[in-house]
Amino acid sequence: MGRITRAATAALLTALAGCSRGKDDRAAQAERVVCVSKQINELLYAIGAQGVLVARDLTSMYPPAIQKLPSVGYHRALSAEGIISAKPTLFLTDGNVGPDAVLGQLRKVGIPVLVMTPGGTPDSAQLLLSALGRRFHHEQAAEAVLARWKAGMDSVLADTARWSAGRRPRVLVMHFGQVINNYLAVNRGSSADQVIRWAGGVNAIDSIGGMTRLTPELIAKAAPDVIIATDVGFDRVGSAQSFAALPGVALTPAARAGRIFRVDETEVMYFGPRTPAAVHRISGMLHP
Repeated sequence: MGRITRAATAALLTALAGCSRGKDDRAAQAERVVCVSKQINELLYAIGAQGVLVARDLTSMYPPAIQKLPSVGYHRALSAEGIISAKPTLFLTDGNVGPDAVLGQLRKVGIPVLVMTPGGTPDSAQLLLSALGRRFHHEQAAEAVLARWKAGMDSVLADTARWSAGRRPRVLVMHFGQVINNYLAVNRGSSADQVIRWAGGVNAIDSIGGMTRLTPELIAKAAPDVIIATDVGFDRVGSAQSFAALPGVALTPAARAGRIFRVDETEVMYFGPRTPAAVHRISGMLHP
């Protein structure tokens, strides 16, 4: 009789747990999230929580499947009307959003706004991943992704440690600013700068924090051995050969040696589960 009672109790607890998980899944599916952070959006896809998304911002391009979602515009030039039309139950951002009045307008019509601190370092990016897992009830998936991410970083850093001694190539990361339509240099202290250092290079720009608007004179003065151009700016020009002929670029050691490469901005402009692969690939560019 005692065994029957224990078995029945165990079955009841299992059923209740199943009901609880079912409620969590249904609650997550009922959410309609507009997210305007490319880092957060990629992490949501990584943990399998992308089903909550109903719209994205213009710069959220990875993974490619996210491009099927409607865009509410550039994250620094949003309109409340465009967001409201998506009928979200939550507006999710990393705080890099504008104009300032938009968040107030959303709150005024009853749309909750959740600001999650961006992962500006590998550790904080991994904490963000875990937080998203908890918020959208994908804890186990987040733990699995996190374990693979950490193992990947351990492996690639052990491999690239050999470049710590000796001369490091000077690297200029050129990012095309879509709003102001010109080229920007990624400064020191950024995620791209960290990726370059892990890969065995040194940033050709001495400025710290943010980005520097590039001129032909500044490009020539930086004298990079390698130029890495993010996808939008590279693709506008069309080829490495055409890029090498740009004013200022043509005067660099990188252009003369034919060492101009293309990367997707999502590989280097923030940290995520693809960071180990990006470090490995860029290491190959810097140390062929």
